[in-house]
Amino acid sequence: MPVHEITIHVYPTDCDMLGHVNHATMITFLEHARWALIEPHVGVRDFMKASVWSVVRHVDISYHAQSLPGEDLVILSGLESVGRTSYTVRQEVRKGRRDGPLAADARIVFVCISREGRPVRVPAEWNAMFPHWPGAAVPAAAGDGA
Repeated sequence: MPVHEITIHVYPTDCDMLGHVNHATMITFLEHARWALIEPHVGVRDFMKASVWSVVRHVDISYHAQSLPGEDLVILSGLESVGRTSYTVRQEVRKGRRDGPLAADARIVFVCISREGRPVRVPAEWNAMFPHWPGAAVPAAAGDGA
């Protein structure tokens, strides 16, 4: 299954005093794209009622070009790796189109936890449900790893 794609339009209210999308706003755009990745499979209300939740453990983001008001940003998202209790989502932000200039790229590591806050296995169905990043090290079923 191809990586997930969502387009977000940049408005002046998304920009800082220097006139470009700032770090915090880009992180929010990436989060919107991840929710859009999940929602076709699990509604937000059902996700919140589930016995397994995901929490962010680490964010690694690099910026390559400014994002300015009036631009459309295409955000590509997919699973890059799945471990025993954690998984990594890779995201790219492209300007204007899927193959447009790279504005930012990110890797977000999540840990699966129970409602009590204890680490639990990544549900096997998540591996099958979400698109994988091309060349990803994602096993057929959640295996041992990070």
